[in-house]
Formats: sequence, C-alpha cells, structure tokens
Amino acid sequence: MMNKFSKILYTALAGVMMAGCNDLDTEPMGSVITEDQRHDVIENMPEKLKDAVTAIFANFYATEGAYADLLDFGYPTVMLTLDSRSQDFITTDPGMYGWFQQPVKFQDNLATGANTRIIWGIMYNVIFSSNSVLNMIDADTDNDTYKFYLGQAYAARAYAYWVLAQVYQFNYVGHENAPCVPIITEKNAEDALVNGAKRATVEEVYTQMINDLDRAELLMTDNGQALRDDNRYVDIDVVKAIRARVYLCMQNYDKAADDANDVMAYFSPLSVDEAGVPGFNVLDTHNWIWGIPVSEVDARGLYTFTGFMGSYSYGYAFAGMWQTINSGFFDAISDKDVRKSWWIGTDRYSNAYNYSAMYGPYTAAQYLDGMGAPDYAVTKFAPYKDVLNQTLGACDVPLIRVEEMYLILAESLAMGGDPTGGKQMLEDFVNRYRWLDSANPYVCPATTPEGIRDEVWRQRRIELWGEGMAYFDCMRLNKGIDRSNADNCGSEFKFNIPAGEAVLLYQIPNAEIEGNPALTSADQNPTGSAQPFLVQ
Repeated sequence: MMNKFSKILYTALAGVMMAGCNDLDTEPMGSVITEDQRHDVIENMPEKLKDAVTAIFANFYATEGAYADLLDFGYPTVMLTLDSRSQDFITTDPGMYGWFQQPVKFQDNLATGANTRIIWGIMYNVIFSSNSVLNMIDADTDNDTYKFYLGQAYAARAYAYWVLAQVYQFNYVGHENAPCVPIITEKNAEDALVNGAKRATVEEVYTQMINDLDRAELLMTDNGQALRDDNRYVDIDVVKAIRARVYLCMQNYDKAADDANDVMAYFSPLSVDEAGVPGFNVLDTHNWIWGIPVSEVDARGLYTFTGFMGSYSYGYAFAGMWQTINSGFFDAISDKDVRKSWWIGTDRYSNAYNYSAMYGPYTAAQYLDGMGAPDYAVTKFAPYKDVLNQTLGACDVPLIRVEEMYLILAESLAMGGDPTGGKQMLEDFVNRYRWLDSANPYVCPATTPEGIRDEVWRQRRIELWGEGMAYFDCMRLNKGIDRSNADNCGSEFKFNIPAGEAVLLYQIPNAEIEGNPALTSADQNPTGSAQPFLVQ
C-alpha cells in the first residue's frame, strides 16, 4: 500500500509537479486538457507560468508540504535538523518538548523517521515543481522572460540535488561511484512514474547539478528580463553562488573560485558595526544573495525558524529550550572578533555593547536576564521587526550570504595552488568585516594549504552558525562530529563520531523503497549507531 511519502515517483509526479498551477490541468468542467492546450493557456495567460515558478520556491516555506506534522515548516526544518547533528549547535534541553531531539541523538536517520521523510519530501517537491516548469516551456524558446523562468527551475533543481547528495551519501571525492539518489528530470519523469528510478551514482548526480546550473547561467546571461522580484527567486548571482558550493564539494577549486569571485562583485558583507547587533531576519539585506521569505501568514505559531532560534522572540527559548553554541568552541573565539557577540559569554554581555540601541525601554541584556537565558545562548538573530518578545515569527531566513563567497574563495585559492593568496583573502575578510582591533589585526595561524582550509572551516563555523551549513561542511570535508569539548552539552548527547560512520548518513524513506519499483532493500543505506561513540 502506497502512502504520501512514496510521492517521489507517484503522488508528486501526478500532483506536486503542478503545485500552484493546477488550473492548467483541467478545463472548467474538470476534463483534462492536452499538452497543446496547456501551451495555448500559457501563451494567453503568462501569469499562470509565473505562478508555477513561484510554486517552486513556495516549497521552501510551505508548512506540512512533505510531512503531515507541525515539525515540517519547510526548508528551515531541514536547516535545524542538520544543525542539530553538528558539533557546534547545542540545545539546552532537547527533550523538553521533543522537537529535534532525534537529530541531536543521531536517531533521526532511520528509514521510518520523520526527519528523513521531511528532507526527502521537501527536496523532491522542489525537483518536481522545477520539472513542471521545464515541461511547460519549450526548451528552445526565444522569449527572454521564459528563459528566465527556465533558468530558475534548473537552478532550484540543482540546489535540491545538492542537499540530497550530502545527506544520503558521503563526500564527492572518493565516493564518485557510490549510490546517491534517483535522478528525476522533465525527460524521464513519465517513465519513472511507471518503472521507478534507481539510485544514480554520486558523480551522476553532481553532473546533473552542474549541467542544470550551466544551463541556468546560459539562459540568464545577457538576458534583460532575468531580474527577480525579490531575493526568494534565483538570478544569475544565485546560480553562480550555488555552483560555487557544488564545485567546492567536488574540489574543483579553480571553478569554485571563479564563481565566488563573480558573485562578490555585486554584494557587500555586513560591516563590523552591522555585525555587532542582532539581525539576519530581512530578505533584502545587502549581504543576502538568496533567502526564504516568511510572511505573517506563513508564520504559523511557534513552528518557524524564529520560533526555535530566536532568543529575543516568544518561542521555545522563552519556554526554556535555548539554542546555544558549543562552549569549548565559543571560548576559542577571540574577544576581538565582533561575532563573539552573537552569543552570550560567561561574562554575560561584555560583547553586547550596542544591542540596546535597537530595543526601546528594555535593553537586550535586561530582557535576556529576565528570561533566564543561559551562557552561550544565541543572540545572532533579531526578532521580527526588532520587537522584543515578539509573538510573530515572520523573520526571513538566509540561504546564501556573500560572506560565504569570501570564505569559498579563500579556501579555493589555498587548496587550488595559491596558499599565500588564500591566507591573504581570509585575513582581509576577517580584518575588514569582523575584527574590532585594527592595531592588532587577525593573522591566519596556518601556512599550508590544508591548514588554511581548516582555518577557513573554523571561520565558516563561526560565520554561518545556525544557518544550516555546519553538517554539510563536516560531510564535505570528511570531518567527524566531536562534542567532547562542549561543557554545555548533556552527557547523553556528547558524541565523538569519526568521519565515515554509517550513522552520519540518512536512510532512504521506507515508503520510497517500497513504492519505487527500481529499488529494493538492498539499495538502502546502513543504519549505523552513535552509541559506541558516546563520550564517557
């Protein structure tokens, strides 16, 4: 018997592929229209095509779009799930309400688990919605607006495969021939509906990503209509930013550097002063390349990114379930780094020197003290409209910021044959945008390519904390998950898991194995266990 999670090849292909544009499927009396008629509708009602493009990105903030439970509030659920598996993201009491307790304990990767079904479902919903748009437009169209729509669909599909590839298989280099995930495109979707689709290799999935991103770039280059309405959509800068991530995973450093460098020309990082106050909640901020809009309508109660991450908002922190940084990692951050004010130190608010400028009669420090905030609690994310104890969680969520491009460029230079240039790039970024003491500038402590790469990784762990990137980096760099230095981590969650352990991979949802004729139980990832790696 098939349930809703088999929809990669069945329900989704029948329905989700046309999410947001179902009125193109039927005439008023309900009879199915032909493909030719569909194209006629598109030509006469182009707004319907734009609705189909919007539907792609609606998957990122749809509630219960992949799983009928409040835990599914779109891609932010994926971000929080994977961050909860990382070594630097510590929830004070994950068992208080149970939300994200399973990923903290590395028990969420089982084929029957909610989290793997949510990750799989959301990303394949993006893929199917993208395929829908690609099926609606002639591939050789000369209409620049339609080219822009095609480019967005290709890029969104590539991003979805990039997420899936890092969750269901290990890093690219050394695992090129390992089984990854099924590739479903607009070309094989009908056949997959009947015959299923096998797991493609890691190399095949990455080839699909690059081909899609290259197509997107070609469609958007010198296209006067390739202008997005807001930062939820994809333009050529987003295409290159995604591709920079993909090339970095592939260790194709020259191409990663080229893409990152191109994007850096059009966005500016937060200044030291800007980084010194809570933020990261507005889609059109100058350093955001791509993000998720969350409207007041979309913000459903506490079940939002802000509801779980916002120390200044009414949410789970208000109720006692705080998100904190690994204490050992925090202690190693220099006091000269403005980002140290993104969390509460043991000296409480010495680094929170200008928070109160945003908050009227109550300073942030007074508010957090009154709420009983623990040491190391996150203060990075501002509440909606900068109102303390805000009950609405309608804060936008960052997907890609330009700061990441600087760090990709530094790593790519270092590992691509120019360690001196990579070291200089990293030092320039930190000193210009994150350092408080110009008289005593930051100096990268490493000189070898691998050493600089690891220092870049440390900077990424600081810069991108809480933005859904930490677990991807551990997988990409073949790093383990080590919480042994986190004194603020409960003993039952303090793991030191070596790289390459089976528990670091998610299993394919059971319903997919059962509903996909091209898969059998032999195609499943191993279960693994974190218990042997519990720190005693």
